[in-house]
Amino acid sequence: MRYDVTVRLSEDQIRRYAETGYLLFEGLLDTAEVEALRAALPEVMSRTGPEVIREQDGAGAVGVRDAPLLRTVSPAVAAAADAEPVRQLLTDEVYLHQSRLNPKEGFGSGARWDWHQDYSAWQRVDGMERPDCIMASVFIDDCTVERSPLLVIPRSHRHGFIDSIELHRDAKGYSLYELDRDTVARLADENGIEPLIGGAGTVALVDCNLIHGSANNISPWRRAILYLIYNACGNACTNGDRPWFQNHRDFTPLQAIEDTALAEG
Repeated sequence: MRYDVTVRLSEDQIRRYAETGYLLFEGLLDTAEVEALRAALPEVMSRTGPEVIREQDGAGAVGVRDAPLLRTVSPAVAAAADAEPVRQLLTDEVYLHQSRLNPKEGFGSGARWDWHQDYSAWQRVDGMERPDCIMASVFIDDCTVERSPLLVIPRSHRHGFIDSIELHRDAKGYSLYELDRDTVARLADENGIEPLIGGAGTVALVDCNLIHGSANNISPWRRAILYLIYNACGNACTNGDRPWFQNHRDFTPLQAIEDTALAEG
């Protein structure tokens, strides 16, 4: 499978996505494509503008928590941004609502993300009418159990948008609405918790209502993931209060690219 126009999901894959809330594709990007994305990281992570949100502790900034990476920032991201499988799942043309990097540095500087649904912020803050939105998680590094992978509660998306939320206490520069513990415990008891793991180049397609989170990365190794947030063009956000790097206002449908475009930069 590739991020190009020739990629088609099978009916079985579409049914599995509807059932579990995610699909995982190991080795979707090859070595050259992964290296192109890695090469873009130092310039983005060294930025000092408001689009780069850094971890905080008592001593101040200790690492990058989140760094938006829209197509206007990095040619490598532009080349990764076509998504024919997403068009199939959303049955619509798509645009990039957000693209961001979470490098999750090692030795604890890659902090946790509490349990949440991504749609919460987009619905409340950006005016996204429906959860017709998919998060593509592109593994720039190996994501193993030691490196604090994404944890998901399968089938939790089938409960729709859960309104028992509150803005995260440390949400400075981004909007993260965490779920109440009773809801998370109940749905985890019913459905279990699964880690999204795989080597660099793996891609996960995740429903925007699937409950997920991650723990601190106390391993010595970085666990960088690029998140590409695809929204259906017929579901374009109506509130433009947030800046471009949090709520992209260009609703132009993404176009198919050549399969070699990412490796070529």
